[in-house]
Amino acid sequence: MKKLLLLIFLCFSVNAFSASWKKVSENDKGDSFYIDINNIKKIEKFIFYWELIDLKEPIYGALSTIRNFKANCSKETQAMLSTSSYTGQMGKYILINEAKYNGTKFLNASKSTVMKFACGNLN
Repeated sequence: MKKLLLLIFLCFSVNAFSASWKKVSENDKGDSFYIDINNIKKIEKFIFYWELIDLKEPIYGALSTIRNFKANCSKETQAMLSTSSYTGQMGKYILINEAKYNGTKFLNASKSTVMKFACGNLN
């Protein structure tokens, strides 16, 4: 019975997020930045995209984070729509934190390689 419960728990804790991740950059700490190339969308003056960060060292138990952004390419600003943190690389294993935002707080993203990739590669 315990093995069955463990199996059920593991099945439901693995991330089912289906994406086509493309590595865009890596920082000096060894963290890797990816974009879901199949889900870059433009709606009016904004683009929407998903970013995955694989961490070299865990932060509060998380080894990866998946974030959804709304960006204005001409102003080089972005607002986060959601974020989810996972215990494994590439958004896998146990979801340990998640939050949703209203997408109205735009911040300077002129140094974001992922946003620049998204702006230059609209579907």
